[in-house]
Amino acid sequence: MNNQYMSPSDPAHNPILIGHDAAVAQMTEAFAGGRMHHAWLIAGIEGIGKATLAWHLAHHVLSNGANPIGNISPKHPAAKLIMAGAHPDMLAVRRAANDKGELRDVIVVEDALKIASFLHKTATHNGWRVVIIDEAHALNKHGQNAILKILEEPPVRALIVMTATAPGALLPTIRSRCRLLPLEPLNDAAMKGILARFAPDVAGEELARLIARAGGSAGFALKIIRTEALPLYEELLEMLGGLPKLDIARLHKLADQIGRKADAESFDVVTSLLVDLLRLTARAQAAGQGLDKAPPRLRDLPLDRALQVWDKTRATFALADTANLDKKLAFVNAVTEIRRAVG
Repeated sequence: MNNQYMSPSDPAHNPILIGHDAAVAQMTEAFAGGRMHHAWLIAGIEGIGKATLAWHLAHHVLSNGANPIGNISPKHPAAKLIMAGAHPDMLAVRRAANDKGELRDVIVVEDALKIASFLHKTATHNGWRVVIIDEAHALNKHGQNAILKILEEPPVRALIVMTATAPGALLPTIRSRCRLLPLEPLNDAAMKGILARFAPDVAGEELARLIARAGGSAGFALKIIRTEALPLYEELLEMLGGLPKLDIARLHKLADQIGRKADAESFDVVTSLLVDLLRLTARAQAAGQGLDKAPPRLRDLPLDRALQVWDKTRATFALADTANLDKKLAFVNAVTEIRRAVG
């Protein structure tokens, strides 16, 4: 797969939002009708535009509705300030780097406390102040408590927009004080539109295969392209299609290829695809339909066994990641366990 593609814009600088028309309409109508909730929780899988939507809402509110959600003008005075990170009524909170320059796993309480001091300031432009908390599920316990205090007594004309892939990680009291806006995975038309902008060289059958594997996440699709992982995953599918026979030498060769890159992104992509395949297979077993997309022996597993295989494979890769174990060995062990499960 050709990995020459345009880098997607940072959500703060992306003027175009493709998809999520219903969510855009809800936000637009709420602001126009003077019914803007003080806190929104935008939830959904990674890579579907949650952060882009949050920033577009900030542009819309801080331009007093002049900049439309979905297609903002970077030339608008408010947009220029926001994109330069210089708007006095705009604050973004996200996971920051530690002393070693590595991205923290959590949003620490010190960063969350910045929100209260920011919201106590007087707005300088149209009266609104906007806070975006990206990956709010990463807030630690103390950070969540700090946010809860603000949500319990929100300042006038203050807007807090949170994004989360795992909203269940937030306190129930936080979720109950937010207007939940769940986003669905992107449909094929939206995926094609986004990939046409950011990966214009991917087309035809290659594009169709990519969209089929990406699960409605444009961000994940671009990651597949960047890591050139699709041929590796399709090689894995061929091996799974031959179960219970398994070419061990071929498996080790594939494991070498997947774990070769220093950044380990190709390993993450291939293993994510495998775990998702097992999840979808178990769900298809439960629903009694859709099993034609699973490898032959996997589709024959009873539901309880399919669930066990999915959970065990997911746990194996999660442990390899968190404990920094040998990723090649983890991959070989996971595939070998899948073979044992199908008999």
